[in-house]
Amino acid sequence: MSKSSNNQNSSGKKPGSDQKKVKTEFLISKNIKSDSINFQPSTREDSIIKTDNKILSDFLNRLENLVLQENEEIPSFTRIYHKEELISETFNEVEKKSDSYFHSEILCIRKAKEKLKTRYLMDCMLITSLEPCLMCAGTILLSRIPKVIYLLPAKQGEGISSLSIEMIYSRNFFPELFCIPVEISKNAFKSFFKARRKKFN
Repeated sequence: MSKSSNNQNSSGKKPGSDQKKVKTEFLISKNIKSDSINFQPSTREDSIIKTDNKILSDFLNRLENLVLQENEEIPSFTRIYHKEELISETFNEVEKKSDSYFHSEILCIRKAKEKLKTRYLMDCMLITSLEPCLMCAGTILLSRIPKVIYLLPAKQGEGISSLSIEMIYSRNFFPELFCIPVEISKNAFKSFFKARRKKFN
């Protein structure tokens, strides 16, 4: 038997060639959780998770108010909590600044770091109305935010849940992701894009 055949299994693949893929798929399926508005906090004993229901309720109330005020911006609203304390909140400023970099997640992360005077947000939770895009996902990973909640999934391939295997492994870090679909967020985006189409048609 040749040396090369010793390094292959019956399917022609090298032993362990699928190990990285399987491990990553397990990691993602383990960390991405979806539930309804009646989100039940994990039984894990940490104060961030215990307060999720109140955090979500407060977030939705604030989102509804901001959507009425910020009708020129896509309704992307983000908050960051350090343990039980709200330390940062921002709304999209892409139209206001005429700059595609000014997503609410990036602005919120920047404010949180300034407040805590730290490079990493390892004891924080981020909640946002729309699944973070790939640009924001990179900032989340670099900031080591351990938990991300979003209320509306992005299109396939456009959000943090679609990050490549290479990206995940290069950072050796991936946050827990919780998708909690709610009508308020869904309707806010539908109304925004309906108004935009009407305006430019």
